[in-house]
Amino acid sequence: MDRAEKLRKYGSKNIRMSKVGRRQSGMPGQSVRLGSGVIGAVVLLSLAAGALLFLFRHRKAETELAYVTNAELASCMSFLADDTLLEEWDADAYVTQGQIKELLQKLGLAEAVPATGGKERLKRESVMDYYAQILDYLDLAGAVEKETVLVLSWDGSSCRTEKEELQADVDTLALSQFHTYGIYRMDQKILGIIAESEKTVPLRQTVVQSVKDDKITMEYGKAEYELACSDADGLRELARMDGAASCTLCVKGGAVTKIKDIQSGQDPAVAKADKKGQELPKTVDVLLLNNGSVHYDQIYLTCNTGWTVKKSGKKTDYTKKKVLSVKKLKLKKGKSALVESSGADGLLYLSDKNGAAVSKGYYGRLTVYKDADGYYLVNNVSIEKYLYSVVASEMPASFGTEALKAQAVCARSYVYRQMAANDYSRYHAQIDDSTNYQVYNQSEAVEADRQAVQATEGEVLYAQDELVNAYYFSSSFGRTANMEIWNQEESAYPYLKIKSLSPSESKKKGQKLDLSKEKDFLNYIRSPKKDAFDSNSRYYRWKAKVELSACLKELKEKLLQRQELNPDNITFYSTVKKKPKKAASLKGFGGVEKMYCSKRGKSGAILVLTVQFEFGKVEIRSEYNIRSILGCAMEQITYADGTTDTSVRFLPSAYFSISFDKKSSRYVLTGGGNGHGMGMSQYGAAGMARAGWNYKQILEFFYDGARVQHI
Repeated sequence: MDRAEKLRKYGSKNIRMSKVGRRQSGMPGQSVRLGSGVIGAVVLLSLAAGALLFLFRHRKAETELAYVTNAELASCMSFLADDTLLEEWDADAYVTQGQIKELLQKLGLAEAVPATGGKERLKRESVMDYYAQILDYLDLAGAVEKETVLVLSWDGSSCRTEKEELQADVDTLALSQFHTYGIYRMDQKILGIIAESEKTVPLRQTVVQSVKDDKITMEYGKAEYELACSDADGLRELARMDGAASCTLCVKGGAVTKIKDIQSGQDPAVAKADKKGQELPKTVDVLLLNNGSVHYDQIYLTCNTGWTVKKSGKKTDYTKKKVLSVKKLKLKKGKSALVESSGADGLLYLSDKNGAAVSKGYYGRLTVYKDADGYYLVNNVSIEKYLYSVVASEMPASFGTEALKAQAVCARSYVYRQMAANDYSRYHAQIDDSTNYQVYNQSEAVEADRQAVQATEGEVLYAQDELVNAYYFSSSFGRTANMEIWNQEESAYPYLKIKSLSPSESKKKGQKLDLSKEKDFLNYIRSPKKDAFDSNSRYYRWKAKVELSACLKELKEKLLQRQELNPDNITFYSTVKKKPKKAASLKGFGGVEKMYCSKRGKSGAILVLTVQFEFGKVEIRSEYNIRSILGCAMEQITYADGTTDTSVRFLPSAYFSISFDKKSSRYVLTGGGNGHGMGMSQYGAAGMARAGWNYKQILEFFYDGARVQHI
């Protein structure tokens, strides 16, 4: 459907002409025939424009954000597939009234959105008012969103906010640290800035490391910052704390205006164990995802005992198996309701409208929150009961008692490390229930799971008095890995070392663990020997067939997606000229010519995979990126037990060799293992348990120099 057709079909439904917008933009008050319903639309846009100006007004008349460059306008218009702006426009020049008129004419909106000509540059408010009207007509899918963000850091292309990391194409934007802005965004990309906002944003569960004069040094989202503070009382209270403190910082205009919810205590991610043991939190807040999404449109709840709902200080009792629709709570945006069972071991369930459970039971409390995007759920549960479900969801009970106990200690150590990152502070949570952290409540806990948790209650792993980040994975190809697989320094986690899971090999003195040479890796991966502790896994060896040319479009989309999410580990190079030159996109790269391993790590993992195109190449780093990108081109995989699968779209591991079969015109990947390969192999732990190892021996093998200690 072209733009003219869009206007004819949607014009009467999507027009929002604003007298306020015309007056500010210098548009003449000429009439336009717009079809039925225009009066109501005019009123709506007038109110919206007034609210926008109130929320996002400039505090200074002539700042670097007072005007909009053509480059920023081009970024704003990138939601359209074609090249909207005219080539002769100077990217660094400011947008003028005449250029807006020219743009509207090109879009076919000249009559619907009138604009005068001229070389007068337009203020940001006026440009963004025009842009809002363009979106009303042409962004029928609602791809562009409006949001308010607090800028934690900005380097000209990457913007870290209080919620996430966003990218931008316009490096001339002058965004100030710890200032708040109204933005237009599409997915993870900032298209343009509406204006600086007067809104105060809270940074919850912030760890303040030190206070000096009127400045705070604090850690938020795994990064350290220093910022000014005008709350004298809050500064004095923080200064009295012994060591680090957790609190909520209210930030506005580049400084902290208020400090709230101050609590003493060290960041559990780097907690040090003293002689008496370190006291760590007893509960965890888990965000319950809705098939990968944060929000729900509707939620039904029930319980296997009597239960209560508290909202705005009012308590309502419900009987066993009574069904509650959260819509009946009539929560307003920003409000919440607390749901709790009456019995200590009562279980809360997500259900359908008839009361049939659609989830496993949840211990602890559920809090239902409502925001602009819908409802979301947070489960506050004791660490030990949380672990019942994690152990059940992450490891089969058939793996044996000692393996389950090792899994319990790993999971307990891991959750304490991850809780401190505050990745979900925006949603009043610390972690979620998916593989982003640990799988929670996907399998019913059995007695063996509960016994493993209870037998190790309070036990965690420490290495050199630091809580271990206890990564674990499904099964190996005979070796584990270190931090090289994520393109990081090995010294970051010295207890994560390359280990051989072969009992016969581990007994040899001076064993060679370096598989970085292609010849050595090929000899190892093609070896028929199956003497590793986890060689009974069907993933111990596998072969995958990959066809890149047939899925060229999907491959390029996946490359662009992963590069946007992980720009440091995926690099595009144009090879049109003799010397490769970094490129911002895959435009003009053409078809795939070949792929090969450019660098292999000591663990045997591919560290750099190169995909060569006709006129460019892409270097891919980090095991997850490699597995994800090649997975989209995988046609078939055959496992060690002889079974095959044609539906898998994610490569099991990055431990594989690459060959090309001319007869079938397919790449053949000969590999082994399932998962990232770092830390504890779960199948390996099961094999060790069968061989008579206890859980402490298992853990101390996989985490070099670590010891199991009680909190």
